[in-house]
Parts: sequence; structure tokens; C-alpha cells
Amino acid sequence: MRVHVVFLAQLKREAGLEMASLEVPEGSTVRDLAAKVEAERGLSLRGCMVAVNETYARPEQVLAAGDEVAFLPPVAGGAPSSAEPPATRCELRNTPLLLAEAESFLVQPQYGAQAYFVGTVRSPNRGKVVAAIDYEAYGPMAVRVMEEAAHQAWERYGELRVLIQHRTGQLRPGEASILIGVASPHRRAALEACDFLIEHLKAHLPIWKYELTEDGAHWVEGHSEHPIL
Repeated sequence: MRVHVVFLAQLKREAGLEMASLEVPEGSTVRDLAAKVEAERGLSLRGCMVAVNETYARPEQVLAAGDEVAFLPPVAGGAPSSAEPPATRCELRNTPLLLAEAESFLVQPQYGAQAYFVGTVRSPNRGKVVAAIDYEAYGPMAVRVMEEAAHQAWERYGELRVLIQHRTGQLRPGEASILIGVASPHRRAALEACDFLIEHLKAHLPIWKYELTEDGAHWVEGHSEHPIL
């Protein structure tokens, strides 16, 4: 059977391509596919997470024909209920993130509180002058992770309106890379939901950073809270 393999961040550069189609035996697992990719492409996938059809997967998951399997280096930086989800705007974009746009979405008569978080490129970082950072995302999955995070926040903190935006491409110090906004009828829920989203996305959002400093360029070390190979 044939499956489609997606390479992201440094793996894409090491493999020299973004996607490949491979033949594997029926009943093959994610781990079996990883071993085949390592042998044929000369890559090391040790420590990588895996997503099957844009959902995090375990190494022992059995694959089906046509599956899209993405190998994800550690990122830098439950199923929804049947209840009505929060009003959300979740997106990746290559244009500046603006608080004025967030306010136009979040400020509504029924919400008495809005909380915002804006993350910007920092320099110096770890004692090194940063010229720029290239942000690379697994696009479809990143948006899904944002939407699932917004739903989790809604389940925890009640009625909310949520905006999550993340930049891609090259950003310079001082430019905003992420914007999170939460509107709620009450102050405490807005503040706590915003904090929850910051911490959740930092651990789960499939986005990587390639940092350009005075000493050269390198991938920013990431971490994972999901099963790895």
C-alpha cells in the first residue's frame, strides 16, 4: 500500500524534499515506516513526533493506504464535546499581527473583559544578538491544534470568544510572532483562559524556529509532550 510522508523543519532540509510517497506492506506501523524512511533517506527520526492525517499518533499505530504521515521534530516554543463551540478565529499568516484587528473581533457588548498576549522576537537571546527568526509551520495541523485549544479553554472557563494568530516566514526583533486574545463576560475567566492557551500552544503547536544570530544560523531546540520515535 502507498502512504504519503511529510517532512518538516530541519527534516525537510536534510531530506531535500517536503513530501514523498512510499510503498509499505499492509499492516505496517508508524514505527515501521520510520525505519524505512531512515534507511532510504539517511535521516535520523529519533526523538521526532508523528502525526497521521494531521493528528498526533503513537509509534505503534497501524497505517492505512493513503494516510498522510508527518514526521515532526520537537516543537519550539480530547475530542470536542457536542456542545456549541466558542466563537474563534485561528490562523497562520505572513502579514503583521495587529491588536486593532483582534479588538474588532473580540470586543462585543456581551463580553466585559478582554485579555491579550503578544509574543515578539527577542534580541539578544541567550547572550547572542538575533538578526531574525524564520518560522515554519505544519499549516493544516497547526490551525487544528489552535481550534482544539480554543475549545478546551471554552470547556474549562465557560463562554469565551477566542482569537489565535501565528506568523510564518522571517521576522526581525520586535516583530510579533503570536497573538492570543480572549473575550469573556468576566475578567478572571479571560485572564486564566489566555494563560492556558499560551502554555498549551507552546507545548503542542507544530511550529519551528530557525534562528539567525551573529554566530550563524541554527534550529531552536524544542520539546515534546507527545509520543516520540
